[in-house]
Amino acid sequence: MNQKQSVRDKSYLRFFGLAELADHGARGILAFWVILGMAFFLFGDQNLIAPNMKNIGASLGITDPNEVDWKLGGIIPVLFFILGGVVSLSMGYLSQTFSRKNLLLATVLLGEIPCFLTAYVETYDQFLVLRTLCGFGLGGIFPLLFSLIGDYFSSQSRAIATGYVSLAMGLGVGVGQLLGGILGGADPINGWRASFIYMSAPSFIFAAIYLFFCKEPKRGGAEGVVSDELSHKISLKDFKLLFENKTNLGAFLQGLPGCIPWGVFFVYLADYYEHTYHLSKEISAGMITFAAVGIFIGTFFGGVLGQILYNIKKTYQPLLCMGTTFFGVFPAILLLYSFDIVPFMGLFIALNIFTGIMISVTGPNVRAVLLNVNEPKSRSAIFSIYNLTDDLGKGLGPVMSAVILGLTPDRGLALSIPILFWIPCALAWLLILFNYEKDEERMRMLMKENASVA
Repeated sequence: MNQKQSVRDKSYLRFFGLAELADHGARGILAFWVILGMAFFLFGDQNLIAPNMKNIGASLGITDPNEVDWKLGGIIPVLFFILGGVVSLSMGYLSQTFSRKNLLLATVLLGEIPCFLTAYVETYDQFLVLRTLCGFGLGGIFPLLFSLIGDYFSSQSRAIATGYVSLAMGLGVGVGQLLGGILGGADPINGWRASFIYMSAPSFIFAAIYLFFCKEPKRGGAEGVVSDELSHKISLKDFKLLFENKTNLGAFLQGLPGCIPWGVFFVYLADYYEHTYHLSKEISAGMITFAAVGIFIGTFFGGVLGQILYNIKKTYQPLLCMGTTFFGVFPAILLLYSFDIVPFMGLFIALNIFTGIMISVTGPNVRAVLLNVNEPKSRSAIFSIYNLTDDLGKGLGPVMSAVILGLTPDRGLALSIPILFWIPCALAWLLILFNYEKDEERMRMLMKENASVA
């Protein structure tokens, strides 16, 4: 890429806060945007069930409400996230043996092919198997995405970059749920089937573009060194070192309770709006989309704000996450007890948006924190463990709610209990707050020592 082209690229990328991306050339720039596209559609199928639980149940011969809650809202998320967690954990090792580009393509295909085939199931068992297999995609892509992002950007802009990736994932979930609600409302029998096709087919196009026209960044390039990560094989000693890092430990500890509410929020909330507030399926899905708009705002601008605070004083970034996580509990619970607010639709929309903002600020920042305190050779492994804690939380949340829903007729109470897990999540950020700066400095010292030995 010539100098004029590089200047031109930097000028428009600076507008998006991604000026460092220009250093990777046209193919690197294309790869970044294609990765966002793949993340959007891969995460877009994650919550396609939520707005159509009753429709899917009826199509598969399940009509009892408690059975629908358990079989579609409980069992499937657990198996989905268990498989995703196992796959994610394996990526820490596989990324040391195989090209991350090839692994990314494989995980996208392994996730989207069963998603596409879900449209044609005839029995619950077929539905269960295919939805479980979709866990290959989400489990595999997560550690690979953020390992790549860590090599595209330095610590001075990683929170913004991870904000874009988190935004693509969050928008995918929101748009997928809205599309599912619209199609399910228009055609209760087959609309839900079409949603699985629409949210999986574009991924094959993005995968083809990534295969033929994109390349992965040099490992460790953002830190000013080139790390031959393929020569480093993950061992038990490496995992022990990862856990000795107190910032890593804090991120893992906040991830499990922090994701329990997320597993509830988008699995049951649309159904709750529809049957508790007596809103139509389309309006219920629309409310979730307004929450997704809030998530859009909180994810992107939360990443920007986190980066600004990090550049002022590093500890301000975890303080931001701790505060928004704790105070996000209150509007989230209010969503479940808004009987007096729902008639004022504008106010209810505003509450959904505000809640989305508050609960989404942490996402891009915790991922930037993990990138900043871990060596490039360890990032795939660290994100595989982090994603495992996320998947456990997202799997436990729906199961917890499904069990409580079977014990009490108060659906608001059943959904409120998992939301309270954001409180211990916020407290876990104290461990990050007191160790962030020294753990990042230790990482930089280790890299210098390794470079001098090499």
